[in-house]
Amino acid sequence: MRKTMVSIEIKNTNENILIARKIRDANKGSVDGFNLKFTEDNRTIVIEGEKLTIPDKALLTSEVKVNGILKPLANGFEILNEEKGKTVNLHLDAELVKEINVIRSYVKSKTQHDVLLELFKKGLEQFKKENDTHQKRSDR
Repeated sequence: MRKTMVSIEIKNTNENILIARKIRDANKGSVDGFNLKFTEDNRTIVIEGEKLTIPDKALLTSEVKVNGILKPLANGFEILNEEKGKTVNLHLDAELVKEINVIRSYVKSKTQHDVLLELFKKGLEQFKKENDTHQKRSDR
């Protein structure tokens, strides 16, 4: 099974070589490994791996192109694969939590994840239905 890689691309300039070296050094001890290379025309430095670390937030300049999801760390960032699942923390008001618990009591065989997924799907379906109705009215 081929593992999906994340990458950082930086224009090959003297200043950016220093940035690339710091990123390289931060990833040297990584168990995930990484590869540092240049494009065929030597205009771009490419660092790729399963997971990469940018050790300092200041290194993430406008010239640094990141292919993956940035996860903030204390001093820098971790770049993760976009295809992996994401954890979403929701802060819900008390009324909504109460409603979710009532719904969950009706569907005891389902997990909280299943219930929330179903709620979101139904909400999207309702939104699309309302949008379609609104669109039909404005087409008249």
